[in-house]
Amino acid sequence: MCGIAGSYHLGPGATPTDGRIREALHAMAHRGPDDEGGYTKGRAVLGHRRLSIIDTSAAGHQPFTDAGGRYTMVFNGEVFNFQELRAGLEAQGHTFRSHTDTEVVLRLFTVKGEAFLHDLNGFFALAIHDAETDALLLARDRFGIKPLWWCTRDGRFLFGSELRVLDALAPGADVDRHSLLNYFEYHYIAAPHSIRSDAHKLLPGHLVRVQGERVERAAWYKLEEAAASYPKAPEPVQHLRELMDDAVRLRLISDVPIGTFLSGGLDSSIVSALAARHHKGLHTFSIGFADDPYFDETRHAEQVARHIGSEHRTFKLTREELAAAYTDLLAAIDEPFADSSALPAYILCRETRKHVTVALSGDGADEIFGGYRKHQAELRYRTPGATEKAVLALRGLWRHLPRSRNNRITDTFRKLDRFAQAAGSAADQRWLNLANFDLDGDALRLVKAAIAPIELDDRERGMSRGVQLMPGMNGALLADVLTVLPNDMLHKVDLTSMAHGLEVRPPFLDRRVVEFAFSLPAERKFRLGHGKALLHEAFGALLPPEILTRRKQGFEVPLRDLLLGPLATLVDNTLTRDVVEAAGLQWQGVQQVRERLAGSNPGQAQATVHALLVYLTWWRKTGTAYR
Repeated sequence: MCGIAGSYHLGPGATPTDGRIREALHAMAHRGPDDEGGYTKGRAVLGHRRLSIIDTSAAGHQPFTDAGGRYTMVFNGEVFNFQELRAGLEAQGHTFRSHTDTEVVLRLFTVKGEAFLHDLNGFFALAIHDAETDALLLARDRFGIKPLWWCTRDGRFLFGSELRVLDALAPGADVDRHSLLNYFEYHYIAAPHSIRSDAHKLLPGHLVRVQGERVERAAWYKLEEAAASYPKAPEPVQHLRELMDDAVRLRLISDVPIGTFLSGGLDSSIVSALAARHHKGLHTFSIGFADDPYFDETRHAEQVARHIGSEHRTFKLTREELAAAYTDLLAAIDEPFADSSALPAYILCRETRKHVTVALSGDGADEIFGGYRKHQAELRYRTPGATEKAVLALRGLWRHLPRSRNNRITDTFRKLDRFAQAAGSAADQRWLNLANFDLDGDALRLVKAAIAPIELDDRERGMSRGVQLMPGMNGALLADVLTVLPNDMLHKVDLTSMAHGLEVRPPFLDRRVVEFAFSLPAERKFRLGHGKALLHEAFGALLPPEILTRRKQGFEVPLRDLLLGPLATLVDNTLTRDVVEAAGLQWQGVQQVRERLAGSNPGQAQATVHALLVYLTWWRKTGTAYR
């Protein structure tokens, strides 16, 4: 796990120097505290920050050049089947000078060209320069676990692991107003778009070829096609057990201390239970809220830890401790991102890093096995019964009841209102409605700009495209994997873990597990009233019975109490009229949101105020123009 950066001179003229590459590497030093390196050849400049995980010796220094001197690579990620791949290459007569997966990856490229990407089981963002042809290849892993940004500025193609890297290499462009609107609607900006009008996120499973003045993008992987060709498993439950056990085993390979996140939910409990089989004295970590028992899950995590025999640490946080970490999180965000669960994730990663360098997580299970409440809602839309019809008949009532995430009653009203509001739409529009956080219609009242409906429609079609690519409920799950997973869940993990130099590995996103899951009919994975039924069936015997029957609880924080309490001064000092209007927002809309936050029916106001704080902090920090 590392950080990469670089540039490629697109036009005629002088060959590049390392220029601002050192500044770019410094901007992401948190991603790779162990080593730094650079490379300049032809039109290309490459830079690398290293977090040493496999073969921590100097033999793993990057940029890494092959023995012949033709190919040089910068690599961020881990390939978990590298030992198997290396053995196959050695059987063909190849020799290696290190024990890294980096060398194996580059050697595969020299042997197979771009087809080598299909051999890799893991996560990565990489760039390879060919000194002979002066061509540059970039690629991102199948599911978007690792980020890869790019843009063209001042006649150069620029790339990096974070947006701040591009800005360090060359000044950034204006705020993109459509991205800003999407940000307030979904609390993230979906790839390939970004907050800057000229910057792009490479889509998962895509590559970029750069040569001369040409920049060409292409897909190298499509999950729906891989799933269609996955061999039929005669015993799906046993097959899943074997796949997940091996996925966890591979992700425990490390030359540095390793542990697991353990929330007490089903997904992290399965990963931790399987890891405990292979790793004696496994360290597990969870986070809780000392002042807010409604949001606290730590007793469930501790119960699982006792059951599997792990060495468990619980980090209990007061509201004051959460507030103290809030400004640190704002400083770590380099593109506006408003998933509030990033706050406890940030603190969990910070505390976990004091004990281990690598942690396994349960990310991805909800998206591929149908674990979210919205999946249950979609099933109810498709087969409405008396209860669903009653909820829809009372649509007007839910709008007038207190709706918020602050307690179970108001959260229930919020869910019922959300269900009723999305009814009657086509499947792709329902998916967008259930992914949208702007239930109170704040986005259009906040963004001060002319918005082109055709542009918004095009973006939303891109976000929900998975619904059309596979039949039935698998289409809804695929849309989550293509959009929500990389742009929200995995982005949150990368942001909060790499801020502390912690590598996080999600076994559920082993390519074999994902492709197998999507080769199954959706009804084999989950059904009405029973999310992730296949996971319960396959792994229930590993866990305490109470974990299997408890209601799903999101990784949430007491956000409203924080904003009205210890963070109130920050809100006042950030949401000032001059800053709000200079940043392209409407002062009246901001005032309305703040009034709701303090009222008896806040709705989603706390989430919107949090989104405002994130955006305005980023805007002031970067000095980005808004036009």
